[in-house]
Parts: sequence; C-alpha cells; structure tokens
Amino acid sequence: MINEIAYLLLKVFVWLIAHLPRKLGLKLFGMIGYIWYLLDKKRKKKAYNNITTKFNRNIDKKEANRLILKSFTHFCQSMFEVLWSIHINLEDILEQIKQSKKGTFFITSHFGVWELLIPFLEKEKVKWHSVYQPIKPAIFDRFMKEKRLRFKTGNLFPMNKALEGIVNAFKNNETVGLVIDKRVPAEKGVVVNFFGSRIIVNKNIARLSLQAGVPVVPLFLVRQKNHYKVIFRPEIEVKKTGDDIKDIERTAQQFMTIVEDIIKEYPEQFPWFYNRWKPRPYSRLIR
Repeated sequence: MINEIAYLLLKVFVWLIAHLPRKLGLKLFGMIGYIWYLLDKKRKKKAYNNITTKFNRNIDKKEANRLILKSFTHFCQSMFEVLWSIHINLEDILEQIKQSKKGTFFITSHFGVWELLIPFLEKEKVKWHSVYQPIKPAIFDRFMKEKRLRFKTGNLFPMNKALEGIVNAFKNNETVGLVIDKRVPAEKGVVVNFFGSRIIVNKNIARLSLQAGVPVVPLFLVRQKNHYKVIFRPEIEVKKTGDDIKDIERTAQQFMTIVEDIIKEYPEQFPWFYNRWKPRPYSRLIR
C-alpha cells in the first residue's frame, strides 16, 4: 500500500514537471544545477580533476570552473527534459533522424540527452529494442520502464539477460540501442584508453558486434539552444582477424574513441563529476 501511494505521488510530481513550459523548466533546473554546483564540493573537485588531467591539462582554473558549472547545469536540465519529453509532440523538435532498412546496432553513451533517443527512434518508426540497467529504488525503476515502453514498438532487455533478446532482434532485422560506457567489474570488461587513461568497458558489447554481423552506428543526441540535434557518426567497420581477444580489444577501443571525440566537441554535455576513471585492476580476457 505504501509503495503504491509513493508511486502515485511520483507520477503526480512528474506530471507537474512535464507540463512546465520548456524554457521555464530548463531555467528552473538550470538553477538547481547551479545550486548543486555551489554545494557539492566533492563532485566539483572530482570534475575539476577529471577536466584538468583527462580533458585538457592546459586549461586555466577559471575556464575549467566555467565548464564544470555548464556540466552540472546540463545534467540537471537533461533530467528535466526526460520528464518533459513524456508529454511533448515529437514533431516539433525532430531535426534529423535516419531509419535503417535492416537490423542495426546503435551505440551511444552517457552524454548529451541520451534518454530522449528512444522517442526519436520511435518517431521514425524504427523497430527498436534497448538494454537497460535496473535502478533503485524499485518505484523509480518501475516508473522508468513504464515510460520507456510507452511507445510499444520494442522491448527492454535487462543487462544481465539481454543476449537472447538482442540475437532474436537482429534475426528479425530490428534495431538494438545500447549505452556502451557504463562501468563494469574487471572480470566482465576489457581495458581501453579513454582521454589518456585506462578504463574498463563491457567486453560483451564488442564481442556481440563482432558476432552479429549487423551495422554498428554511433548515435548521440545533444541540446542546441532551443532544439535538439541527432548526431550520427559513420558506421564502424568491425573486422574479424581470427584472434578473438585482439578483435574485442580493438573494437572496444574504436567505440570509446568515438565517444571521446563527441565529448571533445560538446564537453559541457558530459558529466565530468562522474568518476569514470576510478582505478580498477587490469582485465584479462578469457577465450
């Protein structure tokens, strides 16, 4: 009973936020981001360290802090846009989108306004499926799944049970979208270079792209003033050489290099306060 009441209150809150005028909502959540920037010294320090050691070692302190502030405000504004998108008319904000004629593997990252990619794909009537990581608490997970599935054109595959669903989608010439830069335990990952440092990414994403034989297309969504821009990068040429380990390592590196390049173009739309470079032991692939 308590969970149902909490869920109802959550839906009422989201309904109120979703019906704010877009400009007002962006300004309000931008102010929340500014307050967060002022109060959260720990994440601000982490962001400063990431920017000055990973992004640009020569950046001056004033410019670094300006970028950190933009990163904080962008993150909060993107949270508003996720809620606001529940009731928007997609026809009004669609700028650029493409539709694949065969099964496609869309890869993206925690960058820009990634959560809105699902409605953009749906608008183009792409038969999409996506992989998700369950979130806590349970009422938030329930709410997000309900909203992500509101278009009824595809499925959500939980991260730990996604393989069968992805394979079936590709067999039916359908599209699968996946965020590739989530941090994973060492035993599930492969080491790649990201802004000059080693990080661990999911090795199964690279392995799947090698085995599936479908186009792999990087796809990102960024905010530009009063509209959004969908950015497609050229299809990634995934090659098999016969050495599975090297193929996976090379492919995973290709993916993260593309993510690094798009972040360099729009650095304010990346959450620099996120400790993506947290030290982890070296990951060894098992044949």
